[in-house]
Amino acid sequence: MVSSDYCNSLMSFFTSKISNIHQQLHATKDPLSEVEPILTTPSHLFSSVSLPSATEISDLIRESKSSTCLLDPLPTVTLKACLPSLVPLISTIIYLFPQYRSCSCSIKNGLYHSDSQKARVKRHFETKHQKDFKDEEEKAESIARAVSRYEKQASTLKVFTATKHRGTEASFRIAHCIAKHGKPFTDGNFIKEAFLCTSDVLFDGLPNKDTIKAKIQDIPASARTMERCIQEMGDNVRAQQTAGLKDAQVLSVALDESIDINDVPRLAVMVRYCDVTVQEELFCLTPMPETTRGEDIANVFMERFEERGIDIAKIFAVTTDGAPAMVGKHRGAVTLIEEQIGHPIMKLHCIIHQENLCAKMSNSDLNDVMATVAKTVNFIVKRSALTHRQFQSLLEEMESSCKDIPLHCAVRWLSCGKVLERFVDCFDVVKTFLDEKGQRYPELEDERELSAQCSISTTAIHECIRRLQTEFITRFQDFQLYGPMFSFLIRPESFGNQLDLSIFNFLDTDDMEMQLIELKSSTLWGTKFAELRQQLESTAVHDHGACIFSCWTSLPDRFNCLKNIAQALLTVFGSTYLCEQIFCHMKSVLSASRSCLTAGHSETCVLLKVTKCEPQITELANAKQGQKSH
Repeated sequence: MVSSDYCNSLMSFFTSKISNIHQQLHATKDPLSEVEPILTTPSHLFSSVSLPSATEISDLIRESKSSTCLLDPLPTVTLKACLPSLVPLISTIIYLFPQYRSCSCSIKNGLYHSDSQKARVKRHFETKHQKDFKDEEEKAESIARAVSRYEKQASTLKVFTATKHRGTEASFRIAHCIAKHGKPFTDGNFIKEAFLCTSDVLFDGLPNKDTIKAKIQDIPASARTMERCIQEMGDNVRAQQTAGLKDAQVLSVALDESIDINDVPRLAVMVRYCDVTVQEELFCLTPMPETTRGEDIANVFMERFEERGIDIAKIFAVTTDGAPAMVGKHRGAVTLIEEQIGHPIMKLHCIIHQENLCAKMSNSDLNDVMATVAKTVNFIVKRSALTHRQFQSLLEEMESSCKDIPLHCAVRWLSCGKVLERFVDCFDVVKTFLDEKGQRYPELEDERELSAQCSISTTAIHECIRRLQTEFITRFQDFQLYGPMFSFLIRPESFGNQLDLSIFNFLDTDDMEMQLIELKSSTLWGTKFAELRQQLESTAVHDHGACIFSCWTSLPDRFNCLKNIAQALLTVFGSTYLCEQIFCHMKSVLSASRSCLTAGHSETCVLLKVTKCEPQITELANAKQGQKSH
């Protein structure tokens, strides 16, 4: 900040310039010099002003247009190219300006009143057009017509500009539609052509049909335009995400790694945080280096957070798929990330992955059954397309209730029960088809063997359940450790000492115990959470988080410590299912026909496809100079 002396000296410079101009006008005996400038006292005076920093000066110059006037001492392009060397000199000139412009006059002397412009217009009519008018009425009518022509010209310019901006906005909306549906950039021209072809029918009989078609024709929809629009919308969504993450007090992440169609490993990072509601967003889908070790994953993760200026100390929990590179005790990604965060975090193994691992542990008889079924189904479905079609025809001829049999493979998320159920339903058809093809499966032909496989003894079932219980205890240790903690979200009034505050130390929890006592003693808030539990019983599972968050945000600020803990628990990911969805979308976008799509473009397309943040299309369109299609 600088003093009022600086302001006065700065204004003195411009006042002197105005005075010098008027003296020169007097010297040339120009009639316009007869009107003196009217200087009035302003209603507000400046007391201080903040000088721009060197960074701000540099940003202003970079954002300026590259066009250059002949009066410029230095071309703008050259100025931008030499900016690092010139910024210190420019900053010095700005900072030292008051030292060379000492003047005692006030800032009010620099105010130039618009009445002088009115006087000039009046003198112009009196000297140039006084003889053109018979009377004042004719003079007023002539002025009115001149003003009307001016307003019409201005209106035409506004309409022209608005039309161009609407065309640009339409281009953005087409690009948004293309990205959300995972279509190629070249489909922009296809959409435009389809719109033009249907416009003859849609707008037939309208008086402005040709105008509508002309506006459609002017929409920029080339592949290059679609690419730029999608990239700008992606940057806009990332800016919204970054603002939300910076404002959030706590956040959690889910990590997973997979290979794209070009055999490039990609790291998917999902973030969950609270603002007006619980938000789940794709943070990044980043290519990995050649190796995918724990340190590689941790380094890429840290780089992405640093690039967007987000404090990783806000991270409360990390959920992974349990791969050794993720959960290694010494060099795993989660361990290295926790070291960089600087405080203990909640580390969770995806519950769906653990269920799948437990399911693989079963009785040997069950394994034999599944192996037989898998071998038979693979022959029918995967042997050849002809074999598969013939089996489908046989199902139809025998009037089976099944139209086909699903293919079984050891893929995550696939239920073996569905395959077994369908296999039993069309068992007779399967045996008939195998006989026609000359395939012999003794397990299916021997009725005693088949009965032995289908009827498992009670002892074997009990043994299988016992082993499953042991496996569950081993696999779900993290949920056993943290599980009781999550009951705090819906039963805080009945909560005791089950809350491990060590992982909440980075939050404001100093008054947690006193606030918990006050909450327990309040009948009002006890009733509030009882109503919440009833609401959750009648609400869809995917809406539970929003209901819980709404209940906690209704608490007054005197329970801020409890609200901070509740927000932290609400951000936790129970599984990496959303990361798996991201990889499915990635395979849809980065398909065999679009394998040349860059990593940045594919990430942006996936982001726009899954994000809940709407890109600010109107603002983006208004910020660009309107251009019609060529």
